[in-house]
Amino acid sequence: MRGNEFASLRSQLTRAADSIAATIVEGCGAESNREFARFLEMSIKSASETEYHLLSARDRRVLNPARSRRLSNEAVEIRRMTYVYRERLLEDE
Repeated sequence: MRGNEFASLRSQLTRAADSIAATIVEGCGAESNREFARFLEMSIKSASETEYHLLSARDRRVLNPARSRRLSNEAVEIRRMTYVYRERLLEDE
């Protein structure tokens, strides 16, 4: 992998990962549970994108398999927790 391809992948991964928390923080200003749930849904999608970029980095041999698995598992766990939180918010609506 050439340097600019690595930089691009790293940038995409970083943006997707940062977007998870940033979107939740942005949603904290929502006026209703339903509106906040929409931000959580976007955060869930960012977690999925992060997982994809981690798998891509592994497949391109930029990230070793053990570290990729650990980080992917963390992204999956964050996605699960966010999903459950979103569902609970909508139950209260």
